Amino acid sequence: MAIRRATQEEANHLIQLSGKVMKESSMGYAENSVQNAYNLFMPVIQNGGYFLIDIEQGRLRGWILLVTNFNTVKGQVMGNLVSVFVFPKYRKSGIARKLAIAAINEFRALGITTIQLNVFNGNPSRILCENLGFEPVSTMMELNIP
Repeated sequence: MAIRRATQEEANHLIQLSGKVMKESSMGYAENSVQNAYNLFMPVIQNGGYFLIDIEQGRLRGWILLVTNFNTVKGQVMGNLVSVFVFPKYRKSGIARKLAIAAINEFRALGITTIQLNVFNGNPSRILCENLGFEPVSTMMELNIP
């Protein structure tokens, strides 16, 4: 297994793939849409974000998108794990954990001391996040007005 930073060409491909798995990643909140993925993730890339990818024997097994942002509430630069995905046939083999740890180490090397992420309700990756030491900070709530 090799985890490495994606090339620009690979990043464009990963954004397209992300658009095809948005519904699963968001636990049904968002529909699959390559255009929405570009709208969501391209600004992250343009703001210095990048993908780390897991490749074994030439096969992409998963990715994580990370970026640093200035958090105005805390008044500090923080790391943000924007998107994590592992293809179903490679799940339960520790890939997401290894990608997350690689991202944490990237932030640590930059002197970042706080990392945030968003997990949709019902997403089993929440267990991984908690096992890595992430703790809930806030709850986003939504009201649909008929």
